Amino acid sequence: MDRKGSTVRTVYLYVAALVGLGLLIAGGVQAFELLLRATLLTQADAEEELWARQPPMPYSLERIETLSGSDQLTEAEKETISRWLADYERWEEQRAALNTVAARRERQLSTALALVFAGIPVYVYHWSAIRRDLRHASG
Repeated sequence: MDRKGSTVRTVYLYVAALVGLGLLIAGGVQAFELLLRATLLTQADAEEELWARQPPMPYSLERIETLSGSDQLTEAEKETISRWLADYERWEEQRAALNTVAARRERQLSTALALVFAGIPVYVYHWSAIRRDLRHASG
C-alpha cells in the first residue's frame, strides 16, 4: 500500500477507535449517573416525580358530565360520552399506577447500554487493527 493510502487508513482507524471509545465513555457515564440516582441520590428525581403526579386539568370534563345527563343529546351521543368518560377514568388509573421516574430511568439505561454495546465492537475492532498495523510495521 502506498504511503498516502497508509496514512488515510491510519487516520481512519484512530478516528473510528476514538468514536468507539467516546460511545463507551458516554454510555458508561450515563449508566453511572443512573446508578447514583437510583441508589445514593434518590432525591435527584423528586421534582420530576412531583410534576408527573400533577393531576390533569380537564377543562371540559364537568361540562361533558352534565351533558351526558341532558335530554338535548341523542342516545348515541350519550353512549359516546359515557364511553369517553370510562376511557378517561381508565387512563387516570393507568397514569396513577405508572412510576414515571422508574420509566425514565429505564429509558436512560437503555440508551446507556445501547451506547456501550455499540461502542465496544467499534472500539475493539479498530483498536485491534491499529495494534496489528503497529506490529507489522515494527516487525
